[in-house]
Amino acid sequence: MKKHLLSGFAAALMLFAASSASAYDFSKPYALAEGGYSFGTDSNGDAGVLGVGMGYHINHYFRTDLTVGYRGWGDVDMKAEGSKKTDVWSIPVLANFYATYPVNNSFNVYGMAGLGMAWNNTDDMKDAKGATKTNFAWTVGAGIEHMFTDCMSLDLGYRYVDLGQARVKSRAGYTGRSKEDMRSHDVKLTARFYF
Repeated sequence: MKKHLLSGFAAALMLFAASSASAYDFSKPYALAEGGYSFGTDSNGDAGVLGVGMGYHINHYFRTDLTVGYRGWGDVDMKAEGSKKTDVWSIPVLANFYATYPVNNSFNVYGMAGLGMAWNNTDDMKDAKGATKTNFAWTVGAGIEHMFTDCMSLDLGYRYVDLGQARVKSRAGYTGRSKEDMRSHDVKLTARFYF
């Protein structure tokens, strides 16, 4: 019974998406630029967030994009005895998927999820050498978008982001951790430019 219900729901969703695409001529590619603030959790500190990307607005209800970001001027606490936090910066590349609900002709609310990779880099510490670590990364979030014209919108959104781990290479006498999780709560303002 559950299989039939799920199959029926999936078929209805596909028909709804197809009918939405034909009812609304909103299939457009777009470019985006974003900036924001990242509130660190656990061992990593706050950071600035910048990003650019390209995407495609399938219809009024679905869109997807690929973004490349830069997270700088943050730090991570490797919990080393006698050492301060070390600076860390990251380059995440994420494929994002959005489900959008149009409130009216100007405002949309949405939920989103993204998957990708992140390159986390740490600086040298007193007793440990900085390193680069490649990680699986993911994000989930929500927000509100305002369409100013058919060609431009502004989006204020929240994201929970997990960029994997940052690490340092231990030297003799190092008593701290060599890896720490990179997780944060981000608030971003994104401008989208539709072609």
